[in-house]
Amino acid sequence: MSLLNTGLTALSTAQLGLATSQHNIANANTAGYSRQAIMQATNAAMFSGSGYVGQGVHVETIQRSYSAVLNKQVYAAQSKSSELDAYYAMISRIDNLLADSSSGLSPVLAGFFEGVQDVAANPALVSGRQSMVSAAQALANRFQILDSRLTQLASETNTQLRDSVGLVNAYSAQIADLNGKILSLSSAGHTPNDLLDARDQLVMEMNKLVHTTTLTDSDGNLNVFIGMGQQVVVGTMAIQLEARPSAADPEQWVIAQKGGMELPSSYFDGGSIGGLLSFRNEALNQAASTLGQVAASIALTVNAQQALGQDLLGNVQGDADFIANFFKISPPKAVENERNSGTGSISDFEFLSPTLSADGNYYTQLTASDYEVRFTTGGNFTITRLSDKAVVASGTEGTAVEFDGLSINFSAGHANGDRYLLQPTREVGRNISVNQEIAGDVRKIAAASPIRTASDPNNTSAATISAGEVVESGYSVPGTPLELTFSGGQLSVTGGSYGTAFLPGNPPTPITFPHSYTSGEEIVIDGFKFTISGTPADGDKFTLEANTGGVADSRNIVRIGALQTAMTMNGDGTKGVSTFQVGYAQLVSEIGTKTKTAQVNGEAQAVVLEQAMEARNSVAGVNLDEEWANVMQYQLSYQAAARMMDTVAKLFDTLLTIGR
Repeated sequence: MSLLNTGLTALSTAQLGLATSQHNIANANTAGYSRQAIMQATNAAMFSGSGYVGQGVHVETIQRSYSAVLNKQVYAAQSKSSELDAYYAMISRIDNLLADSSSGLSPVLAGFFEGVQDVAANPALVSGRQSMVSAAQALANRFQILDSRLTQLASETNTQLRDSVGLVNAYSAQIADLNGKILSLSSAGHTPNDLLDARDQLVMEMNKLVHTTTLTDSDGNLNVFIGMGQQVVVGTMAIQLEARPSAADPEQWVIAQKGGMELPSSYFDGGSIGGLLSFRNEALNQAASTLGQVAASIALTVNAQQALGQDLLGNVQGDADFIANFFKISPPKAVENERNSGTGSISDFEFLSPTLSADGNYYTQLTASDYEVRFTTGGNFTITRLSDKAVVASGTEGTAVEFDGLSINFSAGHANGDRYLLQPTREVGRNISVNQEIAGDVRKIAAASPIRTASDPNNTSAATISAGEVVESGYSVPGTPLELTFSGGQLSVTGGSYGTAFLPGNPPTPITFPHSYTSGEEIVIDGFKFTISGTPADGDKFTLEANTGGVADSRNIVRIGALQTAMTMNGDGTKGVSTFQVGYAQLVSEIGTKTKTAQVNGEAQAVVLEQAMEARNSVAGVNLDEEWANVMQYQLSYQAAARMMDTVAKLFDTLLTIGR
């Protein structure tokens, strides 16, 4: 009987070996499949008078080829690769949008200032003014188009986050279910290899969405963690997440425990979710805010200069028909946190008027950063600039504070812990437009200066007075001509009246008349700056008066045109430090650099992932040549065992014959 048993065990073992190799071959291209092999062992020998006689072979178990270390290396490489791929796929669209030579901002910005120059060349020509308005409308429209595409990307980001979180939940539920099945089947003493592979593959798929780590407990359950440690699978229980609008900013979706607290974006690294969050925080929001910063700076500085001029109808500041704002923009955006418990609110939030630098041009101090307002007890608050975490202002509700070109005031009633998110320039790009009153009547472009100068025709010297320009929003047009007379080395006011006079500087130097004359010295009287040059003779007179009928005057529109190359943005309190074009170019350059870096890093990470996969497959992958060799080996073993069984049968037949 021992011969028969030995043959039967050999047949059975060879059959299992053939089945296992066949299973490997069938799943050679199955994602996540690990090669399996039978683990053979010798049966216990039977003692005889001549010694121990072997009783054949048995299969102890069918084992998969698996390396936890190599799997973790694949997880790490895959997570980073998916993150970079998602980041690059989105940021490259911004790069293509902003840097395009035809659809970007640069050509229409240049076109607007060409329109300004057309008016400056012939301010009395209505057609030139219409060209300027058309160019301004094209500029505003381009801002709106660029912002709408960025808004579309923001919406896509929210959608992808929502869908990705749904997949994470689905994978978590499946892993938890497999934990239960594996635990149940493993109680029989054998490991369900295919279920283990299926579970590992689900972890791999989740890892593509967000960095995933695992921990096997004493029962064999695979507990799963994502990001910085958020648990999503505990034994046979799946912890569900959700994507929902942020309490701080409803336009941006965040990830939270289902029905629970929000989790910070920094909590999720790796995978496509990590890439999307990084893209939104590092590129998308910055691009929208910087675009709005440029739009706001253009509108505010052009409006400030427009307000100092005189239109073709003779209207000046203070007249009912004068239009001070060439562009219209939305006020700075502020979002109240939905968890605020107090009754207070924002009573006023606005852009400050641009500042006139010593160079004679307006500039803004706006940044592209967001800000957080945080209230403490007693209605006190601090304002933190989120780009560098600097506290830029503090105060108490009921009193306005100014910071970075902005002014804000809060009504009473705030509770300790109340917050606001300030996004001053985020939506300016989508809302900028040309003032319809100017678009409807281009004569209201204030191309002229409201004040003009003149030298008395009876002057006996060659001394001259400059055309001058208005440099203060609170300027005053002389009701009657203001007459300056030179005598004995001094200038005196001998006709008309004035309010204030000073020499420009930082700070300005107040003066009174008579004033000692210096050739070429700039003087500002009631907001109007002029210069007298040369050597006046005693009795020479110079006048400042209303620019009545100044249809050919282009002094103010020239100042608007000068804004194209002036330092108008990112002011430091004394001057601007960049032009409109430079401000936009810096955004394009920064996005371009991030895009290129993501592309290069993504390509490098793809190589790392490929190498990690090759290392894993060298252990767990199916080698068809090897499996074919195994099939041949098991086939020969089966044939040999069958031949042995045939021999045993013949021996039994012989014994039965002898017995007869």
